[in-house]
Amino acid sequence: MLLLVTGSADGTADRLVNRYGDGIFRLNYDLWKEYELSFTNDGWEIVSPAGLVINSELVTCAYWWKAFSFFALGDDKYVKAEVKYILKDIYGWCWFNGLSKGNPIDFHNKLGKMTINTLAKNYFPLPETLVTLRSYGIQALSQKSVIAKSLSSEQSGDGSVLHTTEVPLDNIDPSFPWFLQEKVDSKWDITIFYCNSQVFGFKRSRESLKGLDWRAEQDTLMREQEWFPFDVEDSVKKALISLSGDLCVEFGRYDFMTNTEGKLEFLEFNANGQWVFLDVTDRYGLLDCVVDWLKA
Repeated sequence: MLLLVTGSADGTADRLVNRYGDGIFRLNYDLWKEYELSFTNDGWEIVSPAGLVINSELVTCAYWWKAFSFFALGDDKYVKAEVKYILKDIYGWCWFNGLSKGNPIDFHNKLGKMTINTLAKNYFPLPETLVTLRSYGIQALSQKSVIAKSLSSEQSGDGSVLHTTEVPLDNIDPSFPWFLQEKVDSKWDITIFYCNSQVFGFKRSRESLKGLDWRAEQDTLMREQEWFPFDVEDSVKKALISLSGDLCVEFGRYDFMTNTEGKLEFLEFNANGQWVFLDVTDRYGLLDCVVDWLKA
């Protein structure tokens, strides 16, 4: 039985459950009070609100999908931390016993964007990139158009989010940490979903964007197809398989842009990035690929 640790309002999890069919146990972190759970030195067992049971004998696979993106409203901070610890411990038990699928829940705490870049540059061209404190080394980007991005994707204290934004180097505040990158002029955003050595390429036109970051203008309700298939060359497929091996991943999303020569420039890898928005009508096989991978 597959243990899916997620949240109650996640549309990707909804699709996975519907397509997977029997043999899946969904544990919604934000509804933890509705589950019964026991974890002893001899094993663990969880009972769902509907009476479905999964335990350390029945589990065949564990998949962690954005569980902590959802919050149990009203719970004390300490209580939330304890529940998180319990769920991470159960997932860790599954990982230790060779039953986990996907990337570790703390993947980006171990391999950050710049470390990933050092591996990606063996296979793809990259724009000039700088992470800096006190503006140290900023001269490397002089005479270039520069964009600022977020490393952590965390919200600020007032709840705002830093999307990709063009910034003049003269206005860089040295008292602030910066993740800066040479601006790539491109007509297309390219993203490639990778699952179990299969690649699914998609492109989105930048011509109608009001800003630089497509995420700021994404239709989060997924009412229509915004991304369309992009033919991934064999050489790129081989490079992605090799890079995924270097990263020790079998699942994730790679983001690129096309440069002036029509070549792909590597931007970043998201180990647990959303992917359903690429195939909103299940036309291109992403959902089937993920379900088959989880069942294997």
